[in-house]
Amino acid sequence: MPSSARNRPVQQRSLATIDKILDAATRLLIGSGYVGLTTNRVAAEAEVGIGTVYRYFADKNELLGALRDRASARMTKELIRAIGTSVALEPAAGIRRMFVCLVEALERDRGIIRALASEVPIGLQSNILPAVEAQLAQFCRFFMATHRPDLSDAEIEEYVYLGMALTFSASLRIAIEREPEMDRERLIDHAVGVLTAWLGPPRNRIRTAEPARAAPSLIE
Repeated sequence: MPSSARNRPVQQRSLATIDKILDAATRLLIGSGYVGLTTNRVAAEAEVGIGTVYRYFADKNELLGALRDRASARMTKELIRAIGTSVALEPAAGIRRMFVCLVEALERDRGIIRALASEVPIGLQSNILPAVEAQLAQFCRFFMATHRPDLSDAEIEEYVYLGMALTFSASLRIAIEREPEMDRERLIDHAVGVLTAWLGPPRNRIRTAEPARAAPSLIE
């Protein structure tokens, strides 16, 4: 249930109505973009009364927030499944598995992601998918600690800070903004190559012993 809904549905029928409205809003975003998304058009597309839309959403920005929550929940679950096997792989293979998972998830929700990334007015989109980014950051920290034991905690945070920007920028460009003549698989190969090279091999210096680092908490 989206946190932005005006009335929280408790019956299955209400939940089904919410999904119907959100599905309609998704189709409109894909076809017409953020500018073409209006509550009246959503009501018509969902085949419900405008009053039904307003029962749960005050305006189209609340609709967009609910769509973001739904997309974020799906993507987080997919990332959690990928994380389980990625950490134990060789660096290039682990990075590729996570990166492909992220690209595929963004592609499936391309309409809402495009709206959040480029069409929503400044001030409404400060962090496109905060829950997804938080989960990915946890993976990055554990991945770096596993494959770069020579790094200090401060250095790991610096790698994560920059790595998140590189990863999201590249995955968004491939999933959402790719030019028609560009090959998707080659772009993924290039991105994984850059991220793997950026990770680099461990230096000779191994950091002093620190408390054992626990695996990231993965909460569905």
